Amino acid sequence: MADRPGARRLAVAAVGALALAGSAPAPAPAQDAGPPAAPTPVLVDRIVAIVDEEPILQSDLERETELYRLERQYAGEPVADDPAVVRREILDRLIESKLIIAAAKQADMSVDPEAVSGSVDQKIRQFEEHFGSREAFERELARSGMTVADYRARMAVQLRDQQYLRLVVGKFIRPDIEVLENEVRDYYLANLAQMPTEPDSLTIADILVPVQPSVEARRRVQDKVARIQTDLKGGLPFADAARRHSEDAAAARGGLVGAVGKDDLYDPGLARAVFALAAGQVSEPVVTPRGVHLVRVDEVREDGKRVISQVFLPVSATEQDVAAARAQAEAARARVLGGESFALVASEVSADLASARNGGVLGTFRLEDLSETFQAALADLAEGAVSEPVLTTAGWYVFKVLARKPGHMYTYEELAEQLRQAVESRKIEAALAEYVKSLRKRFFIDEKG
Repeated sequence: MADRPGARRLAVAAVGALALAGSAPAPAPAQDAGPPAAPTPVLVDRIVAIVDEEPILQSDLERETELYRLERQYAGEPVADDPAVVRREILDRLIESKLIIAAAKQADMSVDPEAVSGSVDQKIRQFEEHFGSREAFERELARSGMTVADYRARMAVQLRDQQYLRLVVGKFIRPDIEVLENEVRDYYLANLAQMPTEPDSLTIADILVPVQPSVEARRRVQDKVARIQTDLKGGLPFADAARRHSEDAAAARGGLVGAVGKDDLYDPGLARAVFALAAGQVSEPVVTPRGVHLVRVDEVREDGKRVISQVFLPVSATEQDVAAARAQAEAARARVLGGESFALVASEVSADLASARNGGVLGTFRLEDLSETFQAALADLAEGAVSEPVLTTAGWYVFKVLARKPGHMYTYEELAEQLRQAVESRKIEAALAEYVKSLRKRFFIDEKG
């Protein structure tokens, strides 16, 4: 695009005028009035850079910075401590995006607004899942001074810019990229230490003996639940009952848990009980592995979620209960070591019903995908060996390794396509950097400091 200083100055002046509120001329005063007080300009926004006659505002920079921080947090990546470093990085990103868009529009490229909107919706859903709920996501945005509407607008701009980038790369960069076989092999050899490996995998069977609280402990909780139900029927407000009796973090809030969906509750039986209730109803006692719940549905929302409160009473196991369960697990292990079929003992003893129906067989797993507790128990266990009892939150496990496959480094042939894509990406990245440098010469850029 040709440099048009006069037109550019007019555009800058117009944008600059809009950035000041209260600077319009006042009506002419009457002759006998004294000299009018000059209106005080109020700074609403300011221009930090101009790219091809398009301004980048301070508000753009600030909002992009908050979005950048949120994205880094979501990805578990650190953010630079020096605000000047972050500002420089974000401003460079905004300038480069403006340059890419200018080049795309000059080539008559356009993006699909509906596709961008759909991508924004998907991104918001991912954040809601990451933070646990819509409300938690909104609270996280509020910490950055943003609303969901702010985030949606900024993300729409970001995703639109990414679409333009893909179009520009596809038209001006990728056609000139060639990846040779020897380049891919050289990349593989130069990065052997970073190449992925196939970890050890095991096929395992299990016997689970849960730790059961004593009959006396369960009876004490049942008696307490009965007294609470009597109080509720006598008119005691549910919130007061929760404050007096509940033994969870929600007790101080009158038992308020918040809005939940069917998949948000850890126990299927608890979910069924909650979603069978109408607004204002209180459940019968629901027993879960954690304890006993009395749940009240405070509100049924239009999206199907329930706002719930609860009285929760844990049923705690004693050291004697843990020891008794271990003795049962050791007895089951002794039967296997004595020659009985693991499958038979599992079918008779194991509380892991899904695997017990299959002779105790859990399946095949990569060792690194198992919990640290399981890894420690299985790492050195030979094929065919039976583990000592292993204590977890679910109870005591006894494992048998049915098969073991050692891990190995992937060969060049197994990784060839991934390696080719990696080399191509590096070439595209380098070529794009040079292309952006050329755009800086083609289009006008004025940073305001």
